[in-house]
Amino acid sequence: MSTLTPTSSISFILNGRDVQLSGVDPNTTLNEWIRSQHGLAGTKRMCGEGGCGCCVVSALRKDPTSGKDATIAINSCLCPLYSIDGWQITTVEGIGNSRDGYHPIQERITQYNGSQCGYCTPGMVMNMYSLLKESPTPTKQHIEDNFDGNICRCTGYRPILDAMKSFAVDADPKKGGKCIDIEDLSVKKCSMPCAKLCANVTHTSSSTLWFRPSKVADIFTVFSKYPDKRIKLIAGDTGRGVFKGEALPDVIVDLKGIASLAAIEVGAKSLLVGATVPINTLIATLEAHKDSSPTSFPHLAEHLKKVANVAVRNIGSWAGNLMLTHDHENFPSDIFTILEAVHARVTVASASGTSSYSLNDFLSLDLTNKVITTLMIPLSTANSVVRTFKVMPRHQNAHAYINAGFNWSLNPSTHTIEGSPNPSFVFGGLQAHAVHATKTEAYMVGKSLTDPATLQGAVKVLQEELVAIPMPTEGSESFRLSLAYGLFYKFYLASIPDHISDRVKSAAVPFTRPVSQSYQSYDSVKSEYPVTEPMTKLTAKLQASGEAQYVADMIEPDGLAAAFVLSTVGNAKIGKIDASQALQMPGVVQFISAADIPGTNAYIQPPLALFEAQAVFATGSVQYAGEALGIIVADTQENADRAAKKVNVQYSSQSKPILTIADAIKANSVYDYPGEANVIVAGDVDAAISTSAHSISGEVSCGTQSHFYMEPQSCVCIPEDDSYTVYSSNQCANGCQVAVASVLGLQMNQIDVAIKRVGGAFGGKASRSNQIAAACALAAYHTKRAVKINLDIDTNMKMVGKRLPYYAKYKAGFADDGVVNGVVIDMYADSGCYNNEQDADFAVLFIDNAYHIPNWRITPKAVKTNTTANTYCRSPGSLCAIFIIESVMEHIGEALGIPSETVKQKNLYEQGQMTPCWASLDYCNLKDMWSQLYQSADVDKRTAQVTVFNQQNRWRKRGISIVPVRWGVHWNGIGPFTVMVSIYAVDSTVAILHGGVEMGQGINTKTAQAAARELGISVDLIRILPTNTMTSPNSFPTVASVSSEMNCQGVIDACKILNSRIDPIRQKMKGATWRELIGKCFMSGVDLSAKSMVSLKSDGEIAYSTYGVNCTEAEVDVLTGEMEILRSDI
Repeated sequence: MSTLTPTSSISFILNGRDVQLSGVDPNTTLNEWIRSQHGLAGTKRMCGEGGCGCCVVSALRKDPTSGKDATIAINSCLCPLYSIDGWQITTVEGIGNSRDGYHPIQERITQYNGSQCGYCTPGMVMNMYSLLKESPTPTKQHIEDNFDGNICRCTGYRPILDAMKSFAVDADPKKGGKCIDIEDLSVKKCSMPCAKLCANVTHTSSSTLWFRPSKVADIFTVFSKYPDKRIKLIAGDTGRGVFKGEALPDVIVDLKGIASLAAIEVGAKSLLVGATVPINTLIATLEAHKDSSPTSFPHLAEHLKKVANVAVRNIGSWAGNLMLTHDHENFPSDIFTILEAVHARVTVASASGTSSYSLNDFLSLDLTNKVITTLMIPLSTANSVVRTFKVMPRHQNAHAYINAGFNWSLNPSTHTIEGSPNPSFVFGGLQAHAVHATKTEAYMVGKSLTDPATLQGAVKVLQEELVAIPMPTEGSESFRLSLAYGLFYKFYLASIPDHISDRVKSAAVPFTRPVSQSYQSYDSVKSEYPVTEPMTKLTAKLQASGEAQYVADMIEPDGLAAAFVLSTVGNAKIGKIDASQALQMPGVVQFISAADIPGTNAYIQPPLALFEAQAVFATGSVQYAGEALGIIVADTQENADRAAKKVNVQYSSQSKPILTIADAIKANSVYDYPGEANVIVAGDVDAAISTSAHSISGEVSCGTQSHFYMEPQSCVCIPEDDSYTVYSSNQCANGCQVAVASVLGLQMNQIDVAIKRVGGAFGGKASRSNQIAAACALAAYHTKRAVKINLDIDTNMKMVGKRLPYYAKYKAGFADDGVVNGVVIDMYADSGCYNNEQDADFAVLFIDNAYHIPNWRITPKAVKTNTTANTYCRSPGSLCAIFIIESVMEHIGEALGIPSETVKQKNLYEQGQMTPCWASLDYCNLKDMWSQLYQSADVDKRTAQVTVFNQQNRWRKRGISIVPVRWGVHWNGIGPFTVMVSIYAVDSTVAILHGGVEMGQGINTKTAQAAARELGISVDLIRILPTNTMTSPNSFPTVASVSSEMNCQGVIDACKILNSRIDPIRQKMKGATWRELIGKCFMSGVDLSAKSMVSLKSDGEIAYSTYGVNCTEAEVDVLTGEMEILRSDI
């Protein structure tokens, strides 16, 4: 095939079967194609950025540098489908399943309880599979390092890492550790019929052309042939996850087939690396040749491990990374910063020849019709000192607040800085691109590092020359500048470790995260088994094998997709909405807005709305940037997402938006509820504070938080005669049914909602999923076809509410010994543009946390801002309330000069005391728990060790803290839930359909355990069916951590009804098996199905309280704010 002929077909192996495709849109990703195939839904999609890991698959391809076969984990959401030509791809279905047997990794993650909602689990499994294929005997450290790109939002990483580390060569065999058998790494052939599996993705035709040149000269031929086209050169194309909104290219040139661009050569003076060499290959090369440049290569390699994550680095090239910072001012390239610091150069080729450039010069270079070919990294000299730094929100998989690279030549005898090569101090994150501190570089030449005046002078020059521009998402200018000064100081100290005091040496030591380890112990009551019996989730293996289906996985033949059109401003009037450009895009079917709603434009309305209806689509005006204006319907989700961004909206009369609580207080933008009428008063707090020996006042605030559920907001709506079937990723089937019926103007009995499982929710799908469902149903109504919405992460972040931010002002009075006499708290919660889900009234129930304080005045207020309506999020109200009162207790300890733990212990609740909201604590054991933890966590000894450490280290500090918690469980106002239990006469198996939603908390397993105990049968005989609005109508949302116990009670009640019918037969058939008994009951006309509706009530606002105590020790770098949790006892 001529290299100038565009590629129109590809072939590869998928799960052991040959696949040949032709005529596919070159913009299609591997993830998009896989998920379009029936039976391959285990490969998930969430962020589309290569940041979450749920899309990971295993790829076997010939390494372009070594020429050997190699297995790597890749993010299928970033991998172009055309780029895998000739590869072997393995998905989670290809290694094990329920029919052919599970893979040891799938078994192990299930055994260790590493799967809750399960949406992330297949990606975890495939990441581990890829590692073991390449390294069958990894260490625990190797395994932990390999999971830098996999996120779990609900399970927590302890059981996941424990499961994976059990395959390590240094795993403890007493805890189930065992290396994998090499035979278990073989791929199982997919058992799906090939005709169904190997299908082209149903795309409309694309004009994009794909080329695979075999030599550099071919690139210039493409340039000359398409002079007016948008041409994109790619190696791994992982940058598409960073800049997702860019226009699609007209021509894509895949450079991986050019051997010279994959070459690596170690010379006498430098390391030469081809442009398509992946970052992980560059890391391995630097580590393999560290002796050639011992003062620079190890530091460069360690820093590169902080770039993105393993799956991205496996195919993302260093040259692609440099191109991102060349083309975008807001990309903080670590690679650019550290390579510029060591005087690296790049070779750039054009049709007329090649030229070499410093990276700094490369930034301003016009790269039209040019291509990067080679990186040259000089070998360091014996006198070189190189250090690189990256300060980021997390230790892994995050962009930098600031990065820096330092390099100078230090005379070992005089400790002076030499002028050849010149010192190099490069800082990224201060300006649009990384910058040199040129004046400081010049100042240091000839200076002695052991002279105290040198450091003082250098810092002064550095402070005078560095300038930071505003970057709202990356920290304040002062914060980033302080980091820059601190990093220079760290480098300075690291250069003369033998000439600095022991107290400051910690500044020169990088944070090294040790391998995590954990231990847990628990009791169970065998007499209550299978209730309280430790067991894995019923569907954990199906989740680990990818067989568990989520709404986001559903495929409807001939179905359409929809995407929301969002406002780009807030607090403005809507002028004209022009969808004409979007309607001309490939695959687009229709634009739908509020004018097309046949029913009511509301997805929350009374009685489900506490105060006011919330619109599906804005009309007349927009309250916040990101408000939904309509939807675009298209043939694929990708086409709908692209077209939605092309809808042009004009605005007028825009006023300054209210964005923060402070803005709202200043503008008196406060909701009437909860307001002054809901003030909680206990005792005479003013007198208590005024007569106390000490008093304090202060303020505290905590920000918002995204739910970040792994399964996107998803819905599928299917027209059925004169009705609609709705599958929604939702915490409330009833709310979804109400919203869809309302918008379509139909009766409730024309809408059937079914929910099998949800891939994470945390409150974000309690009501907000109903907006997605209503819009999806509206599209199905107009098109008369099945429609699916998978909300992309950008739309989700803009449109869907988050945790309510809080601000509180407080006063407290207390005695010399720390006993608190009274507390006054005025707290403000930011509800956003609607107040239906404010949680300040929840917060007042938790504001006391674990402390008996006799006098209180708690005033909750909800403020209105021009932001999306915020919503319940994982412990709504309670988390922020506990944070507030804990801050007060810390302040009291500081004011008295005593440990805050002393203050907390003095004020702990005792059995029989009352909360300020009149809840009686009849079973409180907080003080006993505190004492037990104090001993088991060895707090006294560790506190003394912390004190010594802090005295000995100026720039590293440790702290140890004990925090108690009381969490009140609410029954009143929650429910009802309807439960149905059915027994099948032929084989005596049992099916349960309850009113709750399984979203990772294990409600299905718990209800099965409850039924098994009540009926006296094995859990293996029980199956939980999807929640639906026919069998379980009018059920409450699965929220507030009580749905499991309420539905278990409903199951118990229904089983009691069944037992009352079965018992007369049982008395006559003593000794009969369960199967024999049920068969006889059926023959005797016994009704083997029972329903129960449960809604538990309590005398007070709180039914009961649960208690806990935690002791955590942490270490923080004073210069950078980096921190590490050293140990946590719960």
